[in-house]
Amino acid sequence: MNMIVLALDTTGPHCSAALADGSHILASFSEKIGRGHAERLAPMVQEVFAQANISADAVQRLAVCTGPGSFTGLRVALSYAKGFALPRNIPVVGVDALALTYLDQEIEPSPATVWADVRRDQVMFGDYAGAAPLNGKPPQLASLEQRDQHIAKAGLPVFECEAVNIDLLAKVAARFPDEDLSLYPAIPLYARAPDAKLPGGLDPK
Repeated sequence: MNMIVLALDTTGPHCSAALADGSHILASFSEKIGRGHAERLAPMVQEVFAQANISADAVQRLAVCTGPGSFTGLRVALSYAKGFALPRNIPVVGVDALALTYLDQEIEPSPATVWADVRRDQVMFGDYAGAAPLNGKPPQLASLEQRDQHIAKAGLPVFECEAVNIDLLAKVAARFPDEDLSLYPAIPLYARAPDAKLPGGLDPK
């Protein structure tokens, strides 16, 4: 066996989980459910373990799609991953959906601009040449006009992020060297601040 990775995604309408042994997918499920990720994710993880015929204790690394997405949706997979990993003392890594879209094009290491529609006439975009944003610059929340201005200035190939490839997330996370895991933190990439506020009008982190 190589690196056993459990990958999770609840950033959009799909609820997804996959298990990889290195570059080999052992089991994978993805359902377009719209809502109810918190209720569906745990049973789905059990289903991938059953299909792969391995135990949860065989997992050596967790991978989570970090967004962009809503506050509620993102927290489901992130919270589950951290709760799963903590008692087993295994790392959790994060890769955003824009990076996965870039990697799906198989043009690495040539840079490209990737963008995602996050509704309300806004987008998130960033430049990529691998599994993390180019030059460490995080994706930006912007208007369509700002996106177009960036595209014209950067002059790079452009790709739209439409859906998360959960199998690719699992395989990409499996090949990260241990010494590079800090480059892929499981930090949520919120499309916008949540509508709910903490006491004193503060935004939840």
